Amino acid sequence: MHRLHTPAPPLDAFVRCFWYWEGAPQLHAHERLMPNGEAAIIFNLRDEEMRTYDPENLDRYVCCGLVTFSGPRMDCFAIETTSEDRVVGIEFQPGGTFPFFRAPASEMANQSLPLECLWRAATGEIREQLLAAGSVDAMFAVLEHSLMVQLARPLGLHPAVDYARAHIYRAPHVATVSGLMERIGISHRRFIDVFHDQVGLTPKVFCRVRRFQRVLQGVHRKAAVDWAQVALDGGYYDQAHFIHDFQRFSGMTPAAYLARATEHLNHVPIA
Repeated sequence: MHRLHTPAPPLDAFVRCFWYWEGAPQLHAHERLMPNGEAAIIFNLRDEEMRTYDPENLDRYVCCGLVTFSGPRMDCFAIETTSEDRVVGIEFQPGGTFPFFRAPASEMANQSLPLECLWRAATGEIREQLLAAGSVDAMFAVLEHSLMVQLARPLGLHPAVDYARAHIYRAPHVATVSGLMERIGISHRRFIDVFHDQVGLTPKVFCRVRRFQRVLQGVHRKAAVDWAQVALDGGYYDQAHFIHDFQRFSGMTPAAYLARATEHLNHVPIA
């Protein structure tokens, strides 16, 4: 069972969706998750802690808990599939976490943390409300209410950040920081600082991650791919640059990703 729900305004500007998943255990024990520059919160509705692993060393886990906050990333990471059979989560827009946490998003980038570290006792209370909810729709209502209760800042981003993230999201293969600066009325240094604080990644890194995601969407589960053309269409100046970025973000070659790809764009079995 898989459900998605887009919250009502004003939360829809900060939350891409709430989601619920319930299903049979996977045949593989771990999955590598690709970075997309967005943050998420995952509630395990079973009484088993979720663990986040170093994808190159599955004997080393870096986070565990019943509720996990995953910050905006440029690095891949690994999770156990055994903790995924009944989960509900919040997928944020780029910069979408900023109103709900006192720490800037840049301090939580490339990290997985127990949500208790950020929301304290409220984390357990929200999970109990989710467990008591009589339906998936009721769970989504719990999440929507909980976010409004946890507001630490006004529901708004700096106008330059709001403009830049939307432009990069629409066209990461052609967006450049220098091009954005021509349309933004603040200094280069100020723009980078405020974007980093609110989105969690610098504008340049965020653009690279979103370019990588655009490539994944274009090649996902295709039988044959012209990688040279993919590199050209993706805005990379040559195929070597494309392969370097792909390996940097995914930890594998483009061909290896394609061979292992499943129906889920950003989840790749590894063990």
